[in-house]
Amino acid sequence: MRAGRLETPADLLALGPDLQAQYLDWLWVGIRAKDAVDAPLAAGLRSPAKVEVRAWWDERLLQGRYLRTEGRLLILDGVRDVIGQQAEVVMTATELMGEPGEYRPDDGSPRPARIFLRHISPFVDENDRLTDYRLQAEVALVETGRVQLGEQLVIGGCVYNVIGYVDGSDDGVVRSLWLEAQ
Repeated sequence: MRAGRLETPADLLALGPDLQAQYLDWLWVGIRAKDAVDAPLAAGLRSPAKVEVRAWWDERLLQGRYLRTEGRLLILDGVRDVIGQQAEVVMTATELMGEPGEYRPDDGSPRPARIFLRHISPFVDENDRLTDYRLQAEVALVETGRVQLGEQLVIGGCVYNVIGYVDGSDDGVVRSLWLEAQ
């Protein structure tokens, strides 16, 4: 049994129908880098380096669920019952990495969120005109839910207003937003 080095407590989360995190339980896991070589630079909230997670078998460990532990947020890409006896599972996960920030919804209390910022330059509008530089943010839906226009993100003490959605960017895990500094 290789699951013996389960030294990290983790919260098991699911994305609910209202796009809010649902806490399912906590469990002990073992986390280690899956890739032996240096990973390429992240181009978004998803780290390109895969992570291997081991745990005792639990029927709630499913692809698409999340593990939150020690300031890390992992989405489970694959879950395998290694020996087929419901004793141990090996999971492949993607870590969602960004700057620590805060999401300020209009109708609720602020909550922590990891945010990946990217400057898009130059930006071409729908009429193929060169307009300006734009600030794009990626957020994890499990932390923010459906971010709405006019709501705010705070990163490094700077407040940003959400001014639009990046077309086709919401994939059920990450949502991309256009921001404007306040």
